[in-house]
Amino acid sequence: MKHFNTLMLVALSLMTGNSAIATEGVITLDLTNPSNPETLNFEEDGAWDRLYEDTNLQYDFFEAQIFMMSHLGWNEYNYWDGFAPCTSTDMTDKSSYTAGCMAGGGIALDENGNVITDDNGNVTIDPSAPYLIGYYSTMMSADPSCKILFNDGQAHEVVGVYVTNFPTSFYNCLYGNGYARAFVNGDKFTLTIHGIASDQSEKTIEVDLVKYEDGMLQAIRGWKFVDLSSLGAVESLYFTMSSTDSNEFGMVTSAYFCLDKLMVKSNTPSSIGNTLASAKNIIYDRDSKELILPQSEFAIIYNAAGQKVMAKEGQRISVSCLDNGLYLVKTANCSMKFIK
Repeated sequence: MKHFNTLMLVALSLMTGNSAIATEGVITLDLTNPSNPETLNFEEDGAWDRLYEDTNLQYDFFEAQIFMMSHLGWNEYNYWDGFAPCTSTDMTDKSSYTAGCMAGGGIALDENGNVITDDNGNVTIDPSAPYLIGYYSTMMSADPSCKILFNDGQAHEVVGVYVTNFPTSFYNCLYGNGYARAFVNGDKFTLTIHGIASDQSEKTIEVDLVKYEDGMLQAIRGWKFVDLSSLGAVESLYFTMSSTDSNEFGMVTSAYFCLDKLMVKSNTPSSIGNTLASAKNIIYDRDSKELILPQSEFAIIYNAAGQKVMAKEGQRISVSCLDNGLYLVKTANCSMKFIK
């Protein structure tokens, strides 16, 4: 069994939760309620059964409520990055990169979808509740690997989110291993949350998952609530990581974190069911993968990088050939962002 180094004064901060948050008009990420239930099944150890399913080296998205979480899988090399749902309660140092969180499980919700807390504001753990593991990678794409979009194509005011450490990363910082070293005074392992507004401006919030300061190692071991209200209204979120244990190739600390119960303020819901409409009368029908224009018009479609990917005339334009992602469609009279 591993023990703390008696030469170090180690303080492991629980930092779990805070007072109850008002939830009126708030949408809370609940992975027990996925948009496509058949996509969220788990192995015996709690790992997602689609963790390594090939996505053709492109980011795909799985959904719950209005939230879309990025994921890339590469079966040939047992590789994945982005987000993955998980139900594991494992908190041990088993050097697994598929399951586990230092909180010991997901966060419990009441029958109204509100986070359950005790008298001290600490969240209640539900061992059966799925949560998200994030793996931050700069290897596979120029785009951020850990992205969360909204499937209604609208901007939403961010309220907050709960985060905790992934076991392998936590024990990297605490003890080191064959690659990472144990943290010493001045070291930090940081999660940065980026919010992208409609005008493409960006704001960030940093969370120190582990830090060694004044002779004490402080680490998040339970679910910590992070207030994200300063990000304002965002069209998307993405997550990056940094560590003082880095070399010329990048981070040495394993770049994982855990996330649960992201909260945003809801917009006025669409009256078209599974069809998304904009105030400018362009409609994206998610079932048929078609754009429906107010009249027969010439439309140009751009990807998230601003590159033109399609130009076509008509009143109904199929976008089934496009990769999943965020797009902008423009006509002579109107424009709209949509997510395929």
